[in-house]
Amino acid sequence: MENKNKIIEALIFVQGSEGLSSAQLKDVLKLMSINEARKMLREFKVWFNDQNRGIMVYEFNDVFKFLTVEDAKESIENLVTIVKKQHLSNAGIEVAGIIAYKQPVTRSMISNIRGVISDSIVATLLNKGIIEEVGVANTPGNPVLYGITNKFYDYFKIKTLAELPPFPEFAKYVDEESSLQSKEFNLFDSQRQDPSQTLDSGIISSDDNNE
Repeated sequence: MENKNKIIEALIFVQGSEGLSSAQLKDVLKLMSINEARKMLREFKVWFNDQNRGIMVYEFNDVFKFLTVEDAKESIENLVTIVKKQHLSNAGIEVAGIIAYKQPVTRSMISNIRGVISDSIVATLLNKGIIEEVGVANTPGNPVLYGITNKFYDYFKIKTLAELPPFPEFAKYVDEESSLQSKEFNLFDSQRQDPSQTLDSGIISSDDNNE
């Protein structure tokens, strides 16, 4: 039974927020019936929850999943707050800057400028609230257009887009491969323009980058 508990624990873990159903366990372990699988899951639930862990097994409509205990709620919220304050990677800084310069802009435009697919970085910036969807492009497929939010200014501690460095200077700081070694790098600390200046004339407008 101990070995089966280990297997069930691993299966619930890999299922994440979707959870593990009795039917799934039946198929995985090649059991005779769903009732047998359900019995095993409920026995595992009792066994696991009796160990006073920070995670407990809950059953929702014959689906079993891991959830954190109520006692850990405050600490988890504190951790989430800390994670949200973490610095962006160099690649994240670059993509945010490209969007600021060329908004509204599509994912494919960003990828074309960088020379590498940037979907995951765009997703990270969306999750942090630094960029947002501002519409759809009038091109085949109607791709989503992105622009910056007020959090962009807060995050990079600037008041206007005129404080951004010229686009050619900005672009050269990208090195996605070394981003983990450059967590403290902040382009905006050393490359600011006078706030009274407008954006550099060398910046390519979004009209020049059709899908």
